[in-house]
Amino acid sequence: MRIALTLLLFSFGLLNAYSQQEKNKKITGHVFELLPNDSLSPLVGVNVYYLNDNQGTSTNENGYFELAKEKAKDRIIFSFIGYNPDTLDLNKQKEINVVMKEGRLLDDMIVEFKKGAYTFSKIDPRNAIIIGQDELRKAACCNLAESFETNPSVDATFTDAVTGTKQIKMMGLSGKYVQMLSGNIPVIRGTSTLLGLELIPGAFIHQMAVSKGAGSVLNGFESMIGQINLNLKQPENAEKFHFNSYINQGGRTEQNLFFSKQVSKKWATTFLAHINNQTKENDQNKDEFLDNPLLQHYIFSNQWNYRSRKIHMELGANGVLANSQSGRIKQIPRYLVDIETNQANAFAKIGYLFPNDDFKSLALQLSTTYNNQSTSIGETKYTGNQYSGYANLIYQQQIGKKAKENYFKIGSSFQIDSVSENTQSNFIATNNNLFLEAVSGVFGEFTHNTEKWGLIAGLRADYTSYYDNYFVTPRLHIRHNFNNNNAIKLMAGSGRRTPFMFMENIGYMATSRNWILDNNISSMSGLLKDIDQEYSWNVGLAILKEFSLFYRDGTITLDAYHTMFMNQLVVDLDQSATELHFYSLDGQSFSNSIQAEINYDLNRRIKIRAAYRYLDVKTDYIDDLVERPFISKHRGFINLDYSTRKNNGKQWKVDITAQWIGSQRLPNTKESPEEYKLEARSPDFFLLNGQITRIASKSTEVYLGVENALNFRQSNPILSADNPQGEYFDSSIIWGPIFGRMVYFGVRFTLNENKE
Repeated sequence: MRIALTLLLFSFGLLNAYSQQEKNKKITGHVFELLPNDSLSPLVGVNVYYLNDNQGTSTNENGYFELAKEKAKDRIIFSFIGYNPDTLDLNKQKEINVVMKEGRLLDDMIVEFKKGAYTFSKIDPRNAIIIGQDELRKAACCNLAESFETNPSVDATFTDAVTGTKQIKMMGLSGKYVQMLSGNIPVIRGTSTLLGLELIPGAFIHQMAVSKGAGSVLNGFESMIGQINLNLKQPENAEKFHFNSYINQGGRTEQNLFFSKQVSKKWATTFLAHINNQTKENDQNKDEFLDNPLLQHYIFSNQWNYRSRKIHMELGANGVLANSQSGRIKQIPRYLVDIETNQANAFAKIGYLFPNDDFKSLALQLSTTYNNQSTSIGETKYTGNQYSGYANLIYQQQIGKKAKENYFKIGSSFQIDSVSENTQSNFIATNNNLFLEAVSGVFGEFTHNTEKWGLIAGLRADYTSYYDNYFVTPRLHIRHNFNNNNAIKLMAGSGRRTPFMFMENIGYMATSRNWILDNNISSMSGLLKDIDQEYSWNVGLAILKEFSLFYRDGTITLDAYHTMFMNQLVVDLDQSATELHFYSLDGQSFSNSIQAEINYDLNRRIKIRAAYRYLDVKTDYIDDLVERPFISKHRGFINLDYSTRKNNGKQWKVDITAQWIGSQRLPNTKESPEEYKLEARSPDFFLLNGQITRIASKSTEVYLGVENALNFRQSNPILSADNPQGEYFDSSIIWGPIFGRMVYFGVRFTLNENKE
């Protein structure tokens, strides 16, 4: 690791020296804003990019930018949150000066990410990656769980080999420690944990921001290792009409339909519909269990936006009807799995812009959600009903006279969750398990941005009625720009969350393991009041280097994070192959993560992204401090993106993603009968995905792709598959793909596409 870091730092120096020789191959300029006194002030962080291109740059502290010259491109876009975008036609200019006009958008109510398929920011003190629509389409992503195939920071894995549900991991830790947001409003909580990722269609997503480390205090206290904030299609960025149809060789079909309309000068609306069906029965490994579930998903969303000089408002509602069946459905003895989800959500975001102060605003976020989860896995029955309400009030004001150099945000939030659970199985029976938690809090956040330094410092204090206690959550992000090409970021903060034993561990119900409460957990309530909230600290460091090599731009990022838990619900698979133990952490539990990533344009047609990640994740179990299972210490990643020159609106695009997943520790099975014993570690393996897209016209795209092209499958995803009622039946030991090679085909049809 020391050698790798030395080589990386040495390369920074070489690239920096080489970059100075290439400035004459750039288009340069400055971007300003017009102040009330008619003077000009440099704008920091303006996104600058060619029209119909995913790559670009941003202005520095002096409003200055450099952009590699492209002979075939003659239009440049300038965009910045809170300002109207500007398009400039090039007429052999090498030096450009642009004055942008104030757009008066509320960044906490309306999420507006920057342009780009996959971009970093040197200006934002947070370590965030912006993933755009073009990046999401590389994998023809069908839902949020399948949207991270070209992202080296987030892993998507199966929870078990029977239900077909997926989970994400970041820094080697479960996705439950990542705060999921949609438009800055928390989503996927409680009973929606099992299927939440699969019930957000990828086609609905305009952009998303993946932030590592502790998030903003404005969004709550539950961000422990990061945030994923979704920006769904809205009237301002959605196509006027779009239809996407998808089919794969496994018999899965999917249709996405959405349209947007400017109803009046101030009102606009968008409607989105998603239908997902799996009707073909697949059993490639011949274990008599379906490799993927039979399913029917129906998802609808409607949003209305209102814009005036003083008021910005968003109103929306979403509905979900989902059902899946899997398991051993034909052979005797049968093992049937049925999961039914009904979900409804409504939200409102209202922002007031003070007329005499361009940087003073007040925003109110409201949301209410109902989720019904009915799950039947073999002999186990689980039903969960959850009602949630959320309110967040944010006031923002500038400090001083320099635009957006110093400002603060203060506010108050309220979250209420009412959950009713019923569980019946051979290991536990509970009736009308009731849980009610109301959390009220206040928060404040200060932001400072100068030419060299950036700072976001936040603090919130909350009271939870369930635990009847107060707690404080601090967050800190610091950025320093050494020059125009090099930046360093430091992050630290704490997070808390309420654990749920049943709803967050439904995948383990697809086993014959007995659930056992150890030590300091006194009752099988599933609510676990005895262990208090889970509580952690996260600290991180990120280095960003922009370079130019052979007249092409690139970035190198290096980040390292340490997460330590003070309180944690430990789920222990190691004590016995026939038991699942729960207990409160007594000792250490931590995650160390190091990741290096490079993004580079080999030429105008070929882009490359490569990454390496190292994880060290351990927990004090009953016996000792042990490496957590199902986590690969090493992961290699490379993505190649090729596109031909457009000819009369027609174009070819090719995308290839290859991953190397290192070995993972498996749960202890030493005391099991010989036929059910597993190796201590899984083998490492490779995954290869590819996609070819043909842009046939301005309105039509056709794509053909393959997932898991090398056809790698875990050889024994289900232990004792021939005897699901036996004591050693276990479908939870999943470390690799269940389904082999998957070929898919799709068509996109768009009318009157809106330009970003």
